[in-house]
Amino acid sequence: MQLIRRAGVALAGAVAFLAVAGSPAAASPLYCGASRALTVDVAIQGAFWDAQYSAQSEGYYGACTIVGEPEIFESSTDPYYGHVYYAVVNVSCER
Repeated sequence: MQLIRRAGVALAGAVAFLAVAGSPAAASPLYCGASRALTVDVAIQGAFWDAQYSAQSEGYYGACTIVGEPEIFESSTDPYYGHVYYAVVNVSCER
């Protein structure tokens, strides 16, 4: 359980990394967002918003879609809330 908590805390701190996939001509940036919440749905929504804000900081104000499956981590040893969920999502946004 301690390993999951450490991974979740590290992932919650990862706000915006940019990865370019595909060929340079059709490059589609991926933005990573992370969040923590009391329910899985709220954690995923928070992670989506986090990634969306990161994309907007790079000038991608269009629609965003989740790429792949959200990663969910569960912790029952959070010092503030006890039992929480951490979510990590990758999104691709249009300009």
